[in-house]
Amino acid sequence: MSSRFVMGMVTMCRVGTLLAAAALLGGCAAASAQTKVLIYSDQSAGSLMMSSANRHSEIMSGSDVTFTTDAEQMPALIDGDNWGQILIFARWTAEEPAYVQNLRQFACRKPRAMVLMQLWHDDGRTISPRVCVSASVAWVMWTNNFTLVTYSDATDKGPGERDGKRSFEDQVWPTWEYIIPRRPVGIILLPPEAVEQRETFDLHDWMVSLTECKSGCVRTSSKDEQGCAEYRSQDLANCAALHAGDPEKLAACTAKYEEHYQNCLRLAIDRYRDCIALCSSTPQAEQTVGGGVTK
Repeated sequence: MSSRFVMGMVTMCRVGTLLAAAALLGGCAAASAQTKVLIYSDQSAGSLMMSSANRHSEIMSGSDVTFTTDAEQMPALIDGDNWGQILIFARWTAEEPAYVQNLRQFACRKPRAMVLMQLWHDDGRTISPRVCVSASVAWVMWTNNFTLVTYSDATDKGPGERDGKRSFEDQVWPTWEYIIPRRPVGIILLPPEAVEQRETFDLHDWMVSLTECKSGCVRTSSKDEQGCAEYRSQDLANCAALHAGDPEKLAACTAKYEEHYQNCLRLAIDRYRDCIALCSSTPQAEQTVGGGVTK
């Protein structure tokens, strides 16, 4: 299995299975063996844990992973390979990043591939570079020419059922209309190197080095994610077998199980966060003013 870390250029490295990996603070299920997976992280306070956990989870599953923190390289990377999944971990912005247009083109070319974005909301707060935060997240899935958005840890003030879910045809960049994000909460105090070497800092490796407790969280969470992926694969295969001659029913069946998949991943996130919090050696964000989150 291989992993490529991209900053100025793409470099190759071999990663052993001891780099187990975890769940999300929002995460993505592990892809099948040798699936080509592109992962982008902006390395912001709400993205560090999600991106690091998912990166290692994909590696552990046997995927061929390319990881980048360089948004400017994303268009070329998206267009440059036959990806099975593209995963994005970033702070949400009202204006979509430039690479999103390339993502749309990719999703149109490969409608059965998956684009999964986890976009956290800073609620307009100032956040210390020394902390990781948990925050409201828009989970955005593009697959089979539709968009499914699920808002977690937020209040839905919209009309109707107000369940924090939205669906659209084609590929849509999310807004937070009618969705009220909560104040982010600092959950981990980061070491100095996380500030000094932000682009290359790997939260997973640092946490696992602290205690075996976190390694256990990683292993359990990785199994949870892989279970989500296996259920999704079987569910979608069943949809195709049951409704091969009825595109409308096939689309409805697919949408139903993609939503189940997102819910499965969200539970994996919650378990992972709770497990990490229970590890006594985790440096707490409360050691900084305001837990690292201020106005």
